[in-house]
Amino acid sequence: MIESVRGTRVLEGIDAENFTKVVNKFIEISEEEGFKLIKLPTLEKEELFTRTVGEFTDIVTKQMFNFKDKKGRQLVLRPEGTAGVVRNYLEQKYISEKKYYYSEQMFRYERPQKGRYREFHQVGAEIIGSKSCDMTSVVDITLLGVKFLSTILPISSDFILNINSIGSSEERKIYKEALYEYYQTYSSNLSDTSLKRLHTNPLRILDSKEEQDVLLSLNAPKFKDYRDNKTQEEFEIYKNQLSDINFIEDPTLVRGLDYYNGITFEFLPKKQTGSQDALGGGGQYDSLSSFIGSKQVNGVGLAFGVDRIMELI
Repeated sequence: MIESVRGTRVLEGIDAENFTKVVNKFIEISEEEGFKLIKLPTLEKEELFTRTVGEFTDIVTKQMFNFKDKKGRQLVLRPEGTAGVVRNYLEQKYISEKKYYYSEQMFRYERPQKGRYREFHQVGAEIIGSKSCDMTSVVDITLLGVKFLSTILPISSDFILNINSIGSSEERKIYKEALYEYYQTYSSNLSDTSLKRLHTNPLRILDSKEEQDVLLSLNAPKFKDYRDNKTQEEFEIYKNQLSDINFIEDPTLVRGLDYYNGITFEFLPKKQTGSQDALGGGGQYDSLSSFIGSKQVNGVGLAFGVDRIMELI
């Protein structure tokens, strides 16, 4: 008897119905808001993610399904969508704003558990190439996520929106130094994973769910004390444009990928479902294009884990 591969699953019956419901609702709302479908290749060059997602992130160091093809080229099964969407925008030499949505299988080698699989499905949306210097595209993406969850969940308020601003690369460099000095003082109390992150990217310690790390982070330096006037002003504009939406300002919210800058946000379930992970999230990534090897192109996006949302409906 040949069994299925660990970390994958077959959807049928009520699971298949809920899957279809979630994906179709995201497509419907995205198209209502002027986003167009993009279909991404399953295979990508490994360097697309080592350059953009971050050399020391969990995705790159632990989770990518990578292999060499018959000509010795290093390829991966797509672990996330944003880098591929931006790569296509640059490859096609577009110069105008593009609004995309996608619905794709992703692949990450991690411990299978409820709501998390090695082959999983994401829906997402991106706005690339905006010439706007205000927060319009960032607000539009955030509100797309709010509208989607408010419509698809049994109770429209069954989620929490957390927001933060992690500023420019220059601001983060100074902030990382402050975090390093703080966590170094208490390094004996850090988890093994965070101790490694201390020397690669101390920002990621803020993202840790280990109890000892969470307690230490309560008194860690806050990014709001390291934002310059322009970054703080943009964050205030963003918050003001979300005045009709309930949100929580979370100073520890950094997201898990290196290409994020500026505004970041995350959607969490109000009631835990056995998984502590977010339903989805996103933010700005104005430097991602330069990581790929092009001039800077503004971008903002979000993605949702379909499997986690299916748990709630």
